[in-house]
Amino acid sequence: MRIPPRVLRKTLSALTVRGVGLGLQIAMSVVIARLLGAEGMGLYTLYVTWLVLFAELISIGMPVYAMRTVAALGARGQGTSADAFVRRALALVMLGGAAAMLVPWFGARPMAEFVAGDVDLAPALRIAAVGALAFVGLRILAETLKAAGATQRGLFAEAATIPLVLLAALPALVLLDRLQDQSLLWLHAASVGCAFLMAAALWRGVSRRLGGEGGSAPPVISPALWPLWGGTLLNVAYVNLPILVLPHFASVEELGQFGVAFRLINLTTIILVTLAAILGPQFAAAYELKDPARLRLLLKRSQQFSLLLFLPPLIAFTLLAEPLLGIFGPEFRDARPLLWIMTAGQLVNAATGLVGYLLNMMHRERTELRILLGTGVAMSVGMILGGTIAGVLGVTLAYSAGLMLKNLLSFGFSLRSLRQLAAADSDQGP
Repeated sequence: MRIPPRVLRKTLSALTVRGVGLGLQIAMSVVIARLLGAEGMGLYTLYVTWLVLFAELISIGMPVYAMRTVAALGARGQGTSADAFVRRALALVMLGGAAAMLVPWFGARPMAEFVAGDVDLAPALRIAAVGALAFVGLRILAETLKAAGATQRGLFAEAATIPLVLLAALPALVLLDRLQDQSLLWLHAASVGCAFLMAAALWRGVSRRLGGEGGSAPPVISPALWPLWGGTLLNVAYVNLPILVLPHFASVEELGQFGVAFRLINLTTIILVTLAAILGPQFAAAYELKDPARLRLLLKRSQQFSLLLFLPPLIAFTLLAEPLLGIFGPEFRDARPLLWIMTAGQLVNAATGLVGYLLNMMHRERTELRILLGTGVAMSVGMILGGTIAGVLGVTLAYSAGLMLKNLLSFGFSLRSLRQLAAADSDQGP
């Protein structure tokens, strides 16, 4: 199937912006690994995982709901209602999140003992709670920028700003001999805050140019939020599950080695995230117009692009795994088998396309939630068994197998939903 030149140009433009962020993120990971070694990288990996989980926990599903709502307003020609909706959504999530993050701030020691078996990790939990407040605001604004057509600006704010600020400030910490682990984590949290402010400034400029009719903004609280919240929270927990499980089966050094391989393989998800920035709003608009043929075409395009763009990482992560890992330091070369196993799981992820986004944009968020819940439970059991038998290798095998299962199930249910929509459309007639 031929990809239209306009779609190809838009995708390549978004990938160029994402590529800048990707390069900065790789540079940031290499610098941190070189400066702190495997143990420091392990702590940094745990911190980032907690930050993302906290942010999704307090998000109440708003980033996806905001993208869907702003895209639908645009499709109906009511773009001027978007700014009022986004302001209210940010106020609700961030005020509620600030109250919720008091729990990990004051209860960091028992939480660190429970989740990682080490009270010395309590400071990292507190810093993650602070960074999560800015990160959730960044996620909402980035998704609404994409939905409003400012895809490149949304991608730059969420992908490039954090590593850009951190890398710019890091030499000062080195020169002042202040590169303790907590200093680096506080610098990362400050970088997230800068990214949030950048996204807010970009949204203010975009919202002023939105056209169309006015009218009252859609409600911020909707019944659709709760399955979206459960789905996104489970999805993030699902993706980061091995890092949550590994502290009980591996040393911090082994976690650092896994973290480097994990970060490399997650860079390939940039492909799907970038495509989602373009195709996610189009999914929502096509469903709003009840156009099953358009939805099926968009799903096929997501599969085409993701497979095509995954080919270079596939070659690098299989044939060049050892020298690639060696860039982070000689101690990280031992993560080669872990990178191979995770590459297999990501290959299936790329082949199935944006099936999770399609289900959410078609208001099938409950279906996606059930898939995530079922496969997440199976993956958790597999990781515990695998970790007990084979340590970090067993956890990685269970993680990759669960990722494959989840995407295949989402793909099957996506096709079924498209058939149901087409059947309903044909029943209504001309």
